[in-house]
Amino acid sequence: IINGLIARYDYKSYLEIGVNTPAQPGYNWVGVTAEIKHGVDPNVDTTYKMTSDDFFEKHVTQKYDIVFVDGLHIFEQAYRDIVNSLANLNENGIIVVHDCNPVTEITQRRVRASDAWHGDVWKAIVKLRIENPDLDICTVNTDEGCGIIKKGKQQLLVVDENTDVNDYSFLEKNRKDALNLISVSEFKQKYF
Repeated sequence: IINGLIARYDYKSYLEIGVNTPAQPGYNWVGVTAEIKHGVDPNVDTTYKMTSDDFFEKHVTQKYDIVFVDGLHIFEQAYRDIVNSLANLNENGIIVVHDCNPVTEITQRRVRASDAWHGDVWKAIVKLRIENPDLDICTVNTDEGCGIIKKGKQQLLVVDENTDVNDYSFLEKNRKDALNLISVSEFKQKYF
């Protein structure tokens, strides 16, 4: 997804929040084809070895064409990373958010309880789908859900005021609408 978007839109600058090491699953840093690549992670020797909050508060020096959010898999942090990324995104830029479509309850818990851990990142996508008409948001149904966010327009997700949108049962019952879940082929049609 990332390299496809870089090639399609001639993106030059890339920011990765949460950089895995080569030994970890999901390591993609070396393969990203952008001319300018910056990584932010407090536990990995990368461009900015610090938290994303610290980076956005004190160290960001440019806007980015594409941002990959895959840091701490907790709703509040993922949401802050998305909001901060939007503030530092070039006009035609895109944010890719990993782990937005956990398929089992245990992997979306806030405290890791299984080998796979996606945390409750999905709640950030739902919040943005409910509150932000000026964003274009979808989630590609691949690799545990890759959220795609760009500036634009969306039809807001409307939910009953008595609905707990932060309960996993809400996601199970409303996955397609809540995440604006699309297939890989639908993603390719929309973006390529």
